[in-house]
Amino acid sequence: MRSFETLDVEACPGSGKTTLLVAKLAILANRWKSRRQGTCILSHTNAARLEIGDRLSSVSAGHLLLRHPHFVGTIHSFANEYLAVPWLRSQGRPIKAIDTEIALNDRWHRLPWGTRRYLEKQHASPSSLTFTQPDYTGGDKNAYAVTTDTYQQMLKACRQSAEAGYYCFDEMFVWASELLDRFPDVIQTLRERFPIVFIDEVQDNSELQASFLYRIFVEGDRPVVRQRFGDSNQAIYHRSGASGAVTDSFPGSRKADLPNSFRFGQGVADIATPLGIRPQTLVGLGPTTSRINQPSCPNTLFLFDDASVLGVLPAYAEYLIDAFSPESLANGDFTAVAGVHKADRNDHLPRFMGHYAPDYAPEIAGREPKPVSMMQCLARARLELAGTRNIHPIANRCAEGILFFLRLAGKEVPFALGKSANRFMLELLSDEKARQQYLALLGRLIESRCQFSRDEWKFHIRPAVEAIGESVVGQPIKEQKALEFLGWAEGDLTEAAQCAPRSQANTFRYPIDEPKISIRLASIHSVKGETHTATLVLESYHKTHHLKKLLPWLLGKKPRRDSDNSGEDAALLDRLKLHYVAMTRPSHVLCLAMRKDAFKPAELDVLRARNLRVIDCTDSAPSNRTWR
Repeated sequence: MRSFETLDVEACPGSGKTTLLVAKLAILANRWKSRRQGTCILSHTNAARLEIGDRLSSVSAGHLLLRHPHFVGTIHSFANEYLAVPWLRSQGRPIKAIDTEIALNDRWHRLPWGTRRYLEKQHASPSSLTFTQPDYTGGDKNAYAVTTDTYQQMLKACRQSAEAGYYCFDEMFVWASELLDRFPDVIQTLRERFPIVFIDEVQDNSELQASFLYRIFVEGDRPVVRQRFGDSNQAIYHRSGASGAVTDSFPGSRKADLPNSFRFGQGVADIATPLGIRPQTLVGLGPTTSRINQPSCPNTLFLFDDASVLGVLPAYAEYLIDAFSPESLANGDFTAVAGVHKADRNDHLPRFMGHYAPDYAPEIAGREPKPVSMMQCLARARLELAGTRNIHPIANRCAEGILFFLRLAGKEVPFALGKSANRFMLELLSDEKARQQYLALLGRLIESRCQFSRDEWKFHIRPAVEAIGESVVGQPIKEQKALEFLGWAEGDLTEAAQCAPRSQANTFRYPIDEPKISIRLASIHSVKGETHTATLVLESYHKTHHLKKLLPWLLGKKPRRDSDNSGEDAALLDRLKLHYVAMTRPSHVLCLAMRKDAFKPAELDVLRARNLRVIDCTDSAPSNRTWR
């Protein structure tokens, strides 16, 4: 807490890392005097950024750090706001969308039909159309010889798409680095502006991000004070093909360890510890009483087969109803998570979350989902309404959708708004008629709580969004991508689903007639950083069943004494880290769901000896299930 030197903090799950960081920031805010220098607070994800922002807003003077001259945001938003976007605009380049999926699809459709056909035969996809240099070279297109027509067409598509204003997220580092190469004095300017830098969830930084930040804040003379916070055992955000930090790996030589978890008790700690890549000896000092106040419950394994997979969530619900008081059931946070929550195949049961809950809707499951369509923005608002009495989710999600529509239409809209999307939208609408159209649209959506039919969308909502957009742009909008964004998303959200609250799709309520408990369904990635009262980790499939592959760790056979897991292959390391995150979410009870045929009878005895209760769901009659 008192350190004002460069330091790395290796913090186990539930150790109070974010609380520590926010407390330090609050103290700094009270003592900060400069109006031209500020603190720079960076996070890997939007979820971590929002958590820090919310906590700072609730403490005395903390809100001061959320405004100039300070910066709180993701690494990408920092690179965009201070380097890449100003550099592109200084050259007169348009910025229509900074979105990997949109940019890659744009490039793919710019390719000649013959080139696309050839690439498809080579099992290539739009992801091959990236670049790593300002001349649009680099990336996966280097798999083809520079002299070939295929390479030249791919290069041309990258150049034309970028010149039209479409960029992938990571490509913004290309332009930020080009600015630094041309004007290296910018580095010292940034260091003078931000003499102290805090980086949260640093274990998830890729080599691209780590080397970029190292260059700006550390390399060479007069480095800034830098404090990094993270847990190397929870590095789960590396995308396929991206490597972890090498240039400036975490933790460094000067570090502090926080091995005590105040989230969960020793029972959860004993199950999760072996999965750590370099296991900390977790000390469980919980459970936390932040939500409920009762002792931990026995950690439990649910067994199932093909015929009983749909009985897993009911069995989990029954167990929780039996284990927790009505007050705890009302105040607790109960979840079920899977490593794979979306799939386009239906084999290898259970492959994904949908095999346990057929109504699960992955397209709106994330905390910060990308807007695939305007309808999905509004569906997200409807989902958020279930957790609040306020109508701000409708106003902000509607505004976010319209702003995204404007970007696709060619309007330059900043990505770091500095205020709520609704407030920004109101300030953007200088035309009184358009402003009244926007307020009328919000009124319609608020009155219906974002539930509408196809006809309402076609004759009222979409025309209103188009009219608002045309008022801002100053001319009719003809960009195909913008018009597609306003389409009726038949494949994503059917008409029937649009007329029912989407929150029901990702929440399992039990019993159906008179629910006593609500269980949130999510991917493991989406719950990172959260604390749950109870977490059920569901078996899922990617090349193999995850938990079955991790059985030696659950049985205590791995890692071997005086060893760690760092020598395992890359795929297994990713699997270990992902499920380490999942198994360290709960405060009171950790549950696993696995196929019964994954075990030998003696192995189940070993798990019972390791204080894991076993519930057999293969009996179709709930009241006759084996609980032991």
